[in-house]
Amino acid sequence: MSPVQWRTSRLVLRPVTMADLDAFVAVESALRSRRQPPGQPPDPAYSARLLAAFVDVWEGGELGYWTIRYDGEIAGFGGVRPKRWRDRDCWNLYYRLAPRWWGRGIATEMAREAVAVAAVAHPRWPVLVETRPDNAPAIRVAERAGLTRRPAEPGDEWAVLLLER
Repeated sequence: MSPVQWRTSRLVLRPVTMADLDAFVAVESALRSRRQPPGQPPDPAYSARLLAAFVDVWEGGELGYWTIRYDGEIAGFGGVRPKRWRDRDCWNLYYRLAPRWWGRGIATEMAREAVAVAAVAHPRWPVLVETRPDNAPAIRVAERAGLTRRPAEPGDEWAVLLLER
């Protein structure tokens, strides 16, 4: 999938690599430390497997998650990658930013770019966000990127936001 990186007005978005592991663990650690009560630091081996799965999507020739650079630093990770959901191919929209970067519109800017890039890669696939029903910031980002919250269906444990094509 090309280009090698994407740019928005403020962000540089490039495919995740295993070289991002320390930054990936740092973001997850910062997020877990803000929970009440604070969560345990992420398991490095699990983090490496998760990041490797993100890298595999790119290596398989498909659009995947990005490393988000803002102001010369890694602010977090996000983007879209293929997912099978309710017997449909779709894009899973993901965003995780270190708390120090919250409130600057970075997740929304990245999400809008991801939605636009996904529309070119597979125009008919919907874009999906599944998040905790009480995760108001994640829901707001999805809505600002054009997704609409769907009514809960029986068995849903997540809030589902969808952008149909």
